[in-house]
Amino acid sequence: MSRNLIIFLCIASLMDAGLTDMGLRLQLIGEANPIMAFLYEHSYIAFYGIKIILPLSLFFIAAKVGKRLLINNLFRLSTVIYLGILLLHAYWISASFSQSLNI
Repeated sequence: MSRNLIIFLCIASLMDAGLTDMGLRLQLIGEANPIMAFLYEHSYIAFYGIKIILPLSLFFIAAKVGKRLLINNLFRLSTVIYLGILLLHAYWISASFSQSLNI
C-alpha cells in the first residue's frame, strides 16, 4: 500500500474533523454520522480521538496485510470517499461565505 495514500487519509481525516467541528460550532452543518454525532455531543476528545486513531490504524493494517488487492482497493475507495467529504466541506464553506456576503 502506498505510504502517500495512507498519509493522505490521515490528513484528510484530521481536516474532516476540524472542518466538521467548525461547521457544527457555527451551526452551519449537522453531523450526518449518528455515531460521530453522539461522540461530538458527549466528548470532543472522543470525537477527535476516533478521527485520529482510525486513520493511524491504517498504518498498522497496511504493514500486517501487505500488498493484497482487496485491501488496496479498500484504501483507494476510502480515499475517494474522503475526497467527497472534503468537497462537501468546501461546498458548505463557500455557500456560507456567499450567504454572509449576500452573493
